Amino acid sequence: MNKINPSRFRRAAAHLALLAVLVLPGCSLLEPAKEPPKPANPTGVSGKYNPQAEQLFGKARVLWKNGETCSDPEAALDSLDEALKLEPDYPQALIRRGLALSQLGYADDAFDDLTRAIRLEPSAEAYLSRAICLLQQGNTVGARKDLDESLRLDDASYRAWNILGAVALKEGKDQEACDAFEKACSNGDCTAIDAARREKLCK
Repeated sequence: MNKINPSRFRRAAAHLALLAVLVLPGCSLLEPAKEPPKPANPTGVSGKYNPQAEQLFGKARVLWKNGETCSDPEAALDSLDEALKLEPDYPQALIRRGLALSQLGYADDAFDDLTRAIRLEPSAEAYLSRAICLLQQGNTVGARKDLDESLRLDDASYRAWNILGAVALKEGKDQEACDAFEKACSNGDCTAIDAARREKLCK
């Protein structure tokens, strides 16, 4: 009978604890206490789309507050479905609907919405959102590919660096995870690196 290595067991437990904080619904690492300055128009209401569709999008968007977890994904879906009936090619509405669907466990539908959003407008946010969806499904290869593209478009995104750290952690690449968390910290959010240090995963 094989003996359990206590040190290895503690390290695996630390990995699981940190991953749970990073990628599970209700996570805090993607919602830092002090949020960096937002873009001038974080809601996506631009006047470019049907005004009623933009109002419905704004109603859904506030349910996310500052992070990737929606407080009421079903209510968000209701508003976003209506918005997309009025304006089918509305990238930001597709991104939010994809995130809501992913949170509710509809992985394939979420992936389809996020892929369509990327085709319409290949933004850093769209690639990051699909990476989050893929990571929640356990697809670290796909998540890493989308994160590379997201960071190519915006390498100052603390959110993308934190998720890249989570991907590396899931793959057992501790040093790469620590480096990514450090990058997130230098871009405005030190929550992940602080948690990793508490778990003795990073120095």
